Amino acid sequence: MNETLISACTMFLVPATLLFGALGVASSSFLKILVCLLGAATTGLWLYRVWWWTGLSLMDRRTALGLAGMYAFAWLITFLVQLKNVFSSR
Repeated sequence: MNETLISACTMFLVPATLLFGALGVASSSFLKILVCLLGAATTGLWLYRVWWWTGLSLMDRRTALGLAGMYAFAWLITFLVQLKNVFSSR
Protein backbone atom coordinates (compact mmCIF):
# COMPACT_ATOMS: atom_id res chain seq x y z
CA MET A 1 0.00 0.00 0.00
CA ASN A 2 1.13 3.54 -0.72
CA GLU A 3 2.97 4.93 2.34
CA THR A 4 1.67 8.45 1.72
CA LEU A 5 -1.88 7.11 1.59
CA ILE A 6 -1.35 5.30 4.88
CA SER A 7 -0.18 8.54 6.49
CA ALA A 8 -3.12 10.47 5.05
CA CYS A 9 -5.64 7.89 6.26
CA THR A 10 -4.04 7.93 9.71
CA MET A 11 -4.32 11.72 9.70
CA PHE A 12 -8.12 11.38 9.41
CA LEU A 13 -8.59 8.08 11.25
CA VAL A 14 -7.15 9.31 14.55
CA PRO A 15 -9.37 12.40 14.92
CA ALA A 16 -12.47 10.51 13.74
CA THR A 17 -11.83 7.84 16.36
CA LEU A 18 -11.11 10.37 19.12
CA LEU A 19 -14.38 12.12 18.32
CA PHE A 20 -16.26 8.88 19.01
CA GLY A 21 -14.70 8.97 22.47
CA ALA A 22 -15.68 12.62 22.86
CA LEU A 23 -19.24 11.68 21.94
CA GLY A 24 -19.31 9.25 24.84
CA VAL A 25 -18.31 11.84 27.42
CA ALA A 26 -20.36 14.74 26.04
CA SER A 27 -22.86 15.86 28.65
CA SER A 28 -25.49 17.76 26.67
CA SER A 29 -27.50 16.99 23.56
CA PHE A 30 -26.17 20.10 21.82
CA LEU A 31 -22.58 19.03 22.46
CA LYS A 32 -23.30 15.50 21.19
CA ILE A 33 -24.78 16.85 17.97
CA LEU A 34 -21.80 19.19 17.57
CA VAL A 35 -19.38 16.26 17.99
CA CYS A 36 -21.39 14.28 15.42
CA LEU A 37 -21.13 17.16 12.95
CA LEU A 38 -17.38 17.42 13.54
CA GLY A 39 -17.00 13.69 12.98
CA ALA A 40 -19.05 13.82 9.79
CA ALA A 41 -17.03 16.79 8.53
CA THR A 42 -13.74 15.03 9.28
CA THR A 43 -14.90 11.92 7.47
CA GLY A 44 -16.21 14.01 4.57
CA LEU A 45 -12.81 15.62 4.17
CA TRP A 46 -11.24 12.17 4.27
CA LEU A 47 -13.56 10.88 1.52
CA TYR A 48 -12.93 14.02 -0.56
CA ARG A 49 -9.15 13.69 -0.21
CA VAL A 50 -9.05 10.04 -1.24
CA TRP A 51 -11.59 10.49 -4.06
CA TRP A 52 -9.52 13.18 -5.80
CA TRP A 53 -6.12 11.60 -5.09
CA THR A 54 -4.28 10.97 -8.34
CA GLY A 55 -1.87 8.13 -8.87
CA LEU A 56 -3.48 5.60 -6.51
CA SER A 57 -3.89 2.01 -7.52
CA LEU A 58 -7.46 0.77 -7.75
CA MET A 59 -6.98 -1.49 -4.71
CA ASP A 60 -5.56 1.34 -2.57
CA ARG A 61 -8.35 3.70 -3.62
CA ARG A 62 -11.08 1.16 -2.82
CA THR A 63 -9.52 0.27 0.52
CA ALA A 64 -9.20 3.89 1.61
CA LEU A 65 -12.68 4.78 0.37
CA GLY A 66 -14.12 1.74 2.13
CA LEU A 67 -12.50 2.69 5.42
CA ALA A 68 -13.64 6.30 5.12
CA GLY A 69 -17.09 5.14 4.02
CA MET A 70 -17.48 2.95 7.11
CA TYR A 71 -16.73 5.95 9.31
CA ALA A 72 -19.10 8.15 7.27
CA PHE A 73 -21.88 5.60 7.74
CA ALA A 74 -21.17 5.32 11.47
CA TRP A 75 -21.26 9.10 11.89
CA LEU A 76 -24.46 9.39 9.89
CA ILE A 77 -26.20 6.78 12.03
CA THR A 78 -24.85 8.40 15.21
CA PHE A 79 -26.05 11.83 14.09
CA LEU A 80 -29.51 10.51 13.26
CA VAL A 81 -29.77 8.81 16.67
CA GLN A 82 -28.78 12.04 18.39
CA LEU A 83 -31.40 13.98 16.42
CA LYS A 84 -34.03 11.39 17.34
CA ASN A 85 -33.06 11.68 21.00
CA VAL A 86 -33.31 15.47 20.92
CA PHE A 87 -36.76 15.52 19.35
CA SER A 88 -38.20 12.57 21.28
CA SER A 89 -37.32 14.03 24.67
CA ARG A 90 -39.56 17.07 24.11
